[in-house]
Amino acid sequence: MRVRDVDQVVVTVDELEAALRFYHEVLDLPLLKETADQLLFQLGKQTLVCQLPSISGLTAAQPTAGSTAFSILAKDSLATIQAHLANYFIDIVAGPIERQTAKHQVRSLFIQDPAGNLLEIKEYQSN
Repeated sequence: MRVRDVDQVVVTVDELEAALRFYHEVLDLPLLKETADQLLFQLGKQTLVCQLPSISGLTAAQPTAGSTAFSILAKDSLATIQAHLANYFIDIVAGPIERQTAKHQVRSLFIQDPAGNLLEIKEYQSN
């Protein structure tokens, strides 16, 4: 099997309204679709799905709000991002932190969405 790319990431949230405000207003992700129990956002070339833990159908074995961690690679500087997050009263959990990942030298900061899911925001630095 040859994997081409990641298609979508699903995070469990406890309030769709709070997730909509955070991902659409704060992170400026375009909203693709909204249903009674899911929000779909454009995240680069992928889709970010925010869904309630009570959704029926194929889900993780124990969908729990706040149990996901993922990272995004930002176009803006961390200073610009920090100022933007401060305007929305979003606390920074950690960072900026400099480190080498498998692909890039990065500076990162970490925040949590309203459900407690951890997001790493990476500022790309060429080596």
